[in-house]
Amino acid sequence: MNNTVRNMLDKLSKAAWYFADSRIPARGCVSYLNICIHSEVIYDDRTYEALIVFSKEFMALTGNRIVICVSTPVCPLVRKGLVERGVSQDEFGRRVSSLAGNAEIGYHGHFYPQGTTTFDHMRRETYDKELVVRQIRDEVKWFEGLGIKPKVYVGGCWFMMEEIVLELERAGITVDVSIRKGKSDTFGGVFLDHGATPDYGVPFILPPTKNILEIQSIFGPVMPPSIMKYHLSGYMRNDNKRSLAFIFPLHDWDLPKYCRNIWANVAELAKHKESIAWMDVLEMREMYMPTAKEGNIGTL
Repeated sequence: MNNTVRNMLDKLSKAAWYFADSRIPARGCVSYLNICIHSEVIYDDRTYEALIVFSKEFMALTGNRIVICVSTPVCPLVRKGLVERGVSQDEFGRRVSSLAGNAEIGYHGHFYPQGTTTFDHMRRETYDKELVVRQIRDEVKWFEGLGIKPKVYVGGCWFMMEEIVLELERAGITVDVSIRKGKSDTFGGVFLDHGATPDYGVPFILPPTKNILEIQSIFGPVMPPSIMKYHLSGYMRNDNKRSLAFIFPLHDWDLPKYCRNIWANVAELAKHKESIAWMDVLEMREMYMPTAKEGNIGTL
């Protein structure tokens, strides 16, 4: 991309930021939002510092906790990063404990074949149920060593399988944010059949569990507020009669890269109290669980 094109795109972005006026639609009831950080590189100093600042400022502005779902040092790719950055597992644990002061710490599961050197993510054709179950149990034990019992899960690469879901329920997970209606995982597979999945914004019991509430993820709020509101409004217009719930997904490395836009979106949405509100994810579960219905499972 040459400088002329880059400058033009920069000017268009600024114009969208300052002049566009996309409005959140008026609704008969309030819908609820939160952010789930898919955290994989807490060993990176700049990323860790951004997580600390963002979680504190989010709490101060909204009175709510973001969710930071962590891939632990049990995961081969995280261990590799720790070695490359010269960060000890003890230091990594201290950073996660520090983040727990202002954020809900959840679990982010990335699974790789035994003895991998290429870190090619496990997928349906290479799925090793026993290895995955063992890793989930070991990661839950790692969290317990910090005095943390995760309640929220998001799948790495959006990858989900039935035994993963069942093991998560056994481990005490009560909220999942891995499903995106109409979208596959990174490798083209789906856990829930698109046609049988409830609409975005409608929480449901994640099958085949009895106790995990699914709150679907929509899009990462990294664009200017006017564009973000345009996209969010599209999801909200689908249902004007019910209180909806949405999760904005982000990677931890998005925070230092897109901090201006992300924070502007948080602050902008905090103004629209007549239509939307930030809410702790576990409070969402308490609100929606009594009326949630089980979805239908189907795989490719």
